[in-house]
Amino acid sequence: MKFSRKFNFLCLLFSVGLGYAAWSPAFGQYREYGFNLYSTHYIGDLTHANNFYYSTRGGVGAHFRRHLTKNISLRADVNFAMLAGADNSPRLRRLSEQAFNDTSRYFKGPLTEYFQVDTVSRTVTAVRGDVNLRNLSFRALLSEFSVVAEYKFGEFMINSSVTRANFYVFGGFNVYNFDTQGKSAIDSVKWVSLKDITTEGQGLENYYETKEFRSTQIGIPLGIGVRWTVDKYTRFAAEAGYRILFTDYLDDVSGKYVNPDVIGSVHGQQASEFVDRTRQLHPWLKPNALGSARGNTNGLNDGYLFIGLSLSRVIYPNDCPRL
Repeated sequence: MKFSRKFNFLCLLFSVGLGYAAWSPAFGQYREYGFNLYSTHYIGDLTHANNFYYSTRGGVGAHFRRHLTKNISLRADVNFAMLAGADNSPRLRRLSEQAFNDTSRYFKGPLTEYFQVDTVSRTVTAVRGDVNLRNLSFRALLSEFSVVAEYKFGEFMINSSVTRANFYVFGGFNVYNFDTQGKSAIDSVKWVSLKDITTEGQGLENYYETKEFRSTQIGIPLGIGVRWTVDKYTRFAAEAGYRILFTDYLDDVSGKYVNPDVIGSVHGQQASEFVDRTRQLHPWLKPNALGSARGNTNGLNDGYLFIGLSLSRVIYPNDCPRL
C-alpha cells in the first residue's frame, strides 16, 4: 500500500472519531487547547553510552483535545523539534575538528588522550576505549502532526488538597517530516542536508541497490502522563511519549559504506566528506572497507522520545454561544 493511501486511511479513522465525538450525547463534552514544551531524545544507530545527555534537544508545539467520555479523549498535536545524535563525545569531535584544520594538533595537546601514534610508521597504534572510529553525528529538524486517543484513570487527591490529578496513557499515529543534517569539518559553520547527498548511495541505481527513503513518514506515538486540575479552566500535564518509526534513516545511518569518490562525482566533492568520517578523527586511521557495515546490524529502526509539559485552557459547552 502506498504512503498516500495509508495516510488517507488514517485521516478517515480520525475523522470518524471526531464525528463520534460531535454526535455522542452520552457525555457533556468539553474541549481544551494549549501549548507544549518538550525535551527530545534520539534513539538509533548513533546512540552513545551517554546518549541521554549528548542527544537532548528541545521542541515546542500546540494541542487540541476533545473529551468523548469521562475516561476517553482524542488529542491532536502539532510539534516542531530538533533531534541530534553522535557516536563520539562532543569534546572529541571538537578536538578532532580543530586538528583536521591544523595537523600539528594531531601529535600534541589534548587529542593525545584519545590516540597513540607512531610518527615513524605514520600509524595509529592505540585508541581509547570510548572512541568510535565511525565518527558520525547529525541533527534533524523535525515537524510532526499527531492524533492520539487518551485513556485516563480515576482522579486522585494530591496532599489532601483540592488539587486533583489523573494518570493517562495514549496511543495513535503521527505524520512527521525530518531534515537530517551533518556539519562540515571543512566549513565549520555549514550544515548540509544529508539526504540530498545520498551518503549510502540511496537512489543511485547506476551504482547501488539502496532505495531512496522518504523525508515524510508515518509513526506510532505511545506514552504515559499525568494531568493536574489547576482550576475550572486550567489544566497542567507532564508526559513522556515514544515514537515508533518505520525508517532507519532518521540519523542518515543504516546500510553500508559506499565509495566516496562516486558520491563526490554525483553530488560534488564536498559530499564525499560525509560518507566516511573516520579519518577526520586522525589522518593516519584507515578508511572503512567498501561494503562494510556503516549502520548497526541489529535490524532495528530509529526512534525518538518526547518528555514534556503542557498547559491547557478548557472550553465547556455552555461557554460557547449557540447559533
